[in-house]
Amino acid sequence: MIDENSISLAFLGDISLNDDYNVLYDRGEKPFKQIGSFLAKSDLVVGNLECLAESKQGENILKKPRLKTKLETLNYLKDINLGLACVANNHFYDNLEEGFQDTVNFLEENSINHIGASITGNEGDPYIFEKKGIKVAILNYVTKDTNPNLPNDAKVRPNWFYLKKVEEDIAKLKDKVDYIIVYPHWGGRMEGAKLPDRELIPIAHKIIDAGADLIIGHHSHTIQPYEIYKGKYIFYSLGNFCFSDLISDGRISYLERKRGLKGAIVSVVFTTQNYHYIQPFIISLAENKITLLHKALRYFKINKYLVKNRLWESYVYYEKKIYPIYRFLFHSGQPIVNQICEIKLSKIIKYLRMRD
Repeated sequence: MIDENSISLAFLGDISLNDDYNVLYDRGEKPFKQIGSFLAKSDLVVGNLECLAESKQGENILKKPRLKTKLETLNYLKDINLGLACVANNHFYDNLEEGFQDTVNFLEENSINHIGASITGNEGDPYIFEKKGIKVAILNYVTKDTNPNLPNDAKVRPNWFYLKKVEEDIAKLKDKVDYIIVYPHWGGRMEGAKLPDRELIPIAHKIIDAGADLIIGHHSHTIQPYEIYKGKYIFYSLGNFCFSDLISDGRISYLERKRGLKGAIVSVVFTTQNYHYIQPFIISLAENKITLLHKALRYFKINKYLVKNRLWESYVYYEKKIYPIYRFLFHSGQPIVNQICEIKLSKIIKYLRMRD
């Protein structure tokens, strides 16, 4: 429970105000009305801002898919009381320097802090939140396997994830703050999967061993399980907070209806002694209106047997080869006949020849 000697932080998953949200904003609709009231109770709301403002400069043609939104649509961030935008992700450079800088200017003009990427060289700086004598440091990173696909001349640089660097960053903060939270954009190999990449598990444990108090991961666009290691919580992915169907190169890429339309919010209460209360909530993204389902995310202990033997390779094959077909046919939100008509023999051959 929150009292006069504690503070509350809420952590969100992937925030993308793309396409449909532009339409909703132009209509004057309020898709975050209910969830905004819930988030307003927190002292700080933190989210992974994955969709930045469009720009006249163009787009990063090396990256697909790309996300963009109208600058004015970012006003929705105020409706969710966002206090810290983490931009170390694989879409921060989709709209080049202009899109990044316009987004940063908007955030600063609206008193929304930001970390994780920068033009000025301070992308590795932590954000330190202090209230009621409690100091919380947040570190934001992105792994290269999420494929930001930056051109060599990109002036915007992200805070790349290297385990040794993370450990060093934590060591620098240990004596300066009460809590350290690591907020990584990671797990590119298992994007869209229900389980995290097994290689992340020992890495996450080493981050906790180094002194982190909490890990909040994102990138998969799915809710992945969390675990408790040495009394510390590790959330491998919170899934989507808001995300719409994507229009790219004149084609619509439909958000997956089975896994992509649910996300999680993690609410944490910190005291001067410890964080004594942590509560994950499930949210629904149906019809681009974010609603709290008042249903707690159950603790899911990661099956060590599954991730340490041959069953893992079978699971990876299912997620990479079998489930995408099932998702394409039955969870795109479109009639199955339409989806079948979209299939081309050349694409099937290319798909079957693909490896990881």
